[in-house]
Amino acid sequence: MEKDSYRMDDNGGEYGTRRNMASGSEPESLGPSPGAGGRRFIGIDGGGTKTACMIGDECGTIGAVCYGPSSSITSRPWDEVKRVLSDLIAQSLEQSRSELFQLEGIFLGMAGADRSEAKERLYAYMRELLPEGVTVTIHNDAVTVLTAGTWGEKGIVLISGTGSIACGYIPESDIYVRVGGWGYLLGDEGSGYDIGRQTLNAVMKQHDGRGKRTVLTERVLEHWSLPDPNRIITHVYGQPNVRTAIAEVSKLTVLAAQEGDEVADAIVTSAVEELAVLAASAAAGLAERQPGLQAAEMPLVLSGGLFQDNWFMNRLAGHELIRSNGFHVNRLTVPPVTGCYLLALKQAGVRIDEDIRQRVEEWRQGGKHIE
Repeated sequence: MEKDSYRMDDNGGEYGTRRNMASGSEPESLGPSPGAGGRRFIGIDGGGTKTACMIGDECGTIGAVCYGPSSSITSRPWDEVKRVLSDLIAQSLEQSRSELFQLEGIFLGMAGADRSEAKERLYAYMRELLPEGVTVTIHNDAVTVLTAGTWGEKGIVLISGTGSIACGYIPESDIYVRVGGWGYLLGDEGSGYDIGRQTLNAVMKQHDGRGKRTVLTERVLEHWSLPDPNRIITHVYGQPNVRTAIAEVSKLTVLAAQEGDEVADAIVTSAVEELAVLAASAAAGLAERQPGLQAAEMPLVLSGGLFQDNWFMNRLAGHELIRSNGFHVNRLTVPPVTGCYLLALKQAGVRIDEDIRQRVEEWRQGGKHIE
């Protein structure tokens, strides 16, 4: 790669760009990007709704962040997952003006990837896609969220997005506990999908005359521009990603609960209860493996679309199980893909020191929007 392929700033630093791939908007400046000859590390956060890809160097300088559709290996076709991953890797290299030979490590935090069969499939595809010598690490996306929330320290992460899961990790002793995350058919209690499914069930029950009246019927019909509940089944089953479409309904439910709708409040109350049990069970699992450990010693990091709502987050924080465990509840302040990038660095033996943390924080606070 030629040095003059970079745009230079007044201080001699290079600049990368970020394009919001979902909207197709023009790239915006990311600030100083990695130098031409440096090593590159990629982190990919593959969730049920979208996939994020971050590329940077070993010093914490971010070169680009790209976005694509869901790459969930439990709910999307395998060919689609491969296409999303390959496209994002190519886009991140192009937008950061990096070359494939510079790539030293990649960390994929993928929903469902802690299952051996899924992990083996992903490893095989990465070996096919990337040059020999690139270090590839694959883990469940919850571990990457926890890393983003604690900067590699011990703690518990509770995710409620399209799906739900709680994980606890103590890096000093390499103790890892997972609770939930069994997918929308077998679990995902308290998730956006779970709330959305219960919401649609309540709407259909009211329509049948076997359920309570609720403002959710009006809200759902308005949301999907449908004339009556009879059209809901055709609309839902015709969606390209049914799980995501149903999960998006959860936002309507949370708002209706805030406004005092009885049915919506019952759904939210049930979801909060399930999420609190997930977190408490993860804490109990860690304590069982490391006697004497107290939940009050660890942060409980909240992540996922539902926790972006302050009212919903406060409902969870005020739950008896959360209070009795003494959790230090805080919301994730950097995007989960940051944890993937940091773990790619750690896999290469790079210590996540204060300088790296400061560069990532300064970049995030510099007006650079990351989803």
